[in-house]
Amino acid sequence: MRFKTLKRAFGLGALGALGAGAVAAAAIASGNRRVTRWETLSPDDAGDGDFVGLSDGARMRYLVRGTQGSPVILVHGLMDSAQHWAKNLDALAREHRVWAVDLVGFGFSSRVTEPKYSLQYFARTLREFMDAQGIARASIVGHSLGGAVTLEFAHAYPMCVEKLVLIAPGTYLTNLVGWLGWLARVPYVPRALIGFALTSHRARMRAWRRAVGDASHIDWAELPTRIRVGRVKGTADALVAMLGSSWTNHLGERLGEVAAPTLILWGDRDRSVPLAHAARHARALPNARLVVLEGAGHIPHNEYPARVNQLILDFLRAAHEA
Repeated sequence: MRFKTLKRAFGLGALGALGAGAVAAAAIASGNRRVTRWETLSPDDAGDGDFVGLSDGARMRYLVRGTQGSPVILVHGLMDSAQHWAKNLDALAREHRVWAVDLVGFGFSSRVTEPKYSLQYFARTLREFMDAQGIARASIVGHSLGGAVTLEFAHAYPMCVEKLVLIAPGTYLTNLVGWLGWLARVPYVPRALIGFALTSHRARMRAWRRAVGDASHIDWAELPTRIRVGRVKGTADALVAMLGSSWTNHLGERLGEVAAPTLILWGDRDRSVPLAHAARHARALPNARLVVLEGAGHIPHNEYPARVNQLILDFLRAAHEA
């Protein structure tokens, strides 16, 4: 009797496992189909901006504003693009020649699907961009991931940097990505998960609300533009490649070697990069000034653009006049 009961339980367990496996397989297939239906655009659908060809064959898209003044380059964060600076470009361009770039894998730049992404790779492509534009030296503004890229660039190419503006840089978080690398080696699964995230309206709303200090400051008119850059073909595959790339770096230990005058801006309600990291950057960088913006979240330049634009212009102006 006991044997029959065990046999029946084993059979039911096996059926349950098969059923769960079938459900998981269906979910993975669904996620991958959603990606295919979602990614309908190409870099040529950007509508504005131009492109620079890089040595690895990728193309880097950029916007440029202003006709005079010292050069300024804006570098966006994770899952963002040059459009991320829509509330800053024209204000900064009153006194500077300003370029906003799409990092490779984002915006309307090429989607590299090999696991070659790293801070070093992004810094190298930024240097190639500057060379192609004939920019010998520039002030660079970087946000989140773009802030870490900016610091890596300043460390690797100090002769190319005039001043730095760091907005909640993710310097101390980049090494933490490595533990996700195993996921990139699982066939179909990471692309499906990314597919659900990219196409989920609820996920986008949650991300938007998390990015700001006050949800009433969200500019919903920007949402279609922000969604659009995530529909470029190859986006999910590029994100899988990023997961599988080597992000290990020693940048946080080398900040003392970055001598460029630096303005650090941080929202006191940042829920993406801890405010404690602001003080770490201010202590580590030898020529830095920290400004904490009350009420702001992770994107203070979008949430409080007038204040941030003035802070940046004052800092760059003082540097220029010094």
